[in-house]
Amino acid sequence: MAATVSVIVPTRDRTALLAEALRSVALQGLRGIEVVVVNDGGADVAGVLPLGVRGMTVRLLSFPRSRGPAAARNAGLEIATGRFVAFLDDDDLYLPGHLDRALTALERTGADAVYADGVLTGVRAKPGEIPVAGPDRYDFPYDPDMLSVANFVPTTAVVARNPAHTAPASWFRFDPELPLLVEWSLWLRLVHDRGWSFARLAGPGVVCHRTPADAGPAGGGTAGGVAARLDWLDRYEDAYRTIVARWPVPPTGRVARFRRHALTMFAIAREQLATGAPLAPFAYEDALRVLHAGFTGRLEEDTVAAHLSAVLTGAGTPAIDACGPLVERVQQ
Repeated sequence: MAATVSVIVPTRDRTALLAEALRSVALQGLRGIEVVVVNDGGADVAGVLPLGVRGMTVRLLSFPRSRGPAAARNAGLEIATGRFVAFLDDDDLYLPGHLDRALTALERTGADAVYADGVLTGVRAKPGEIPVAGPDRYDFPYDPDMLSVANFVPTTAVVARNPAHTAPASWFRFDPELPLLVEWSLWLRLVHDRGWSFARLAGPGVVCHRTPADAGPAGGGTAGGVAARLDWLDRYEDAYRTIVARWPVPPTGRVARFRRHALTMFAIAREQLATGAPLAPFAYEDALRVLHAGFTGRLEEDTVAAHLSAVLTGAGTPAIDACGPLVERVQQ
């Protein structure tokens, strides 16, 4: 019998974190959950799978060698039986009741996909625990134009209708050719090419961890040195340019202007990394909040570059409510 919702969890060599992520699914208390764990060429994970949980089945796919998270999610999508599909990164967590709230919202709104607010934290949360929400979070109202500027919808937050439940849907796949930003590319394809509707599920539903170990070469750690950090940023910018080229916009419009502001963000980050200094774990999220505030008119556009410089270099951090007025918290 088909599941109600299939949760796709790619993983590689993070067995302890995977166990906590899966525990957060088991604590959902929802019947009809199918968990598809895709081991992307990593160490054996069979020992941490939560078998025997009432109302939940677990399936395991294992690649002999790594094919990347996009290919891992695609493999999960190919075998998912649920009417709905959800995604969970192995280092993140669902908060209690997340899936039930998402499914209720999908039925109520008729949207093709919903996304919950994400709590960002630099400290590991425990399954079932609701961290105190700080200024760093994903809580952006849905705006397809802003989505064309930058991604504000983390993969872990999304629950969507499974088009393969009624017909083959090869277009509902992540692009394995992109080195980064694969989720953003899929959201844009769904919205702009397939006419999908997204809806925000207000209120925290997921925990997105950003500890130094998760931050990547450009983040808070020191691994890899300057060259590795700059290489990572180059690949990130290349992916950004590739994606915006796929979905062109009028060159003088607001979306085009803020895409140029996003390129300014990369330039500032490159200057910062070239000095040997890392970017903070929440640098991207803070910069995204600046871009969003400028895009929605809560920040004067001619000050966006200065605010981006402040958050990326550590000169200041914006306290910007995505739904309300801008409050500046910039060091003088």
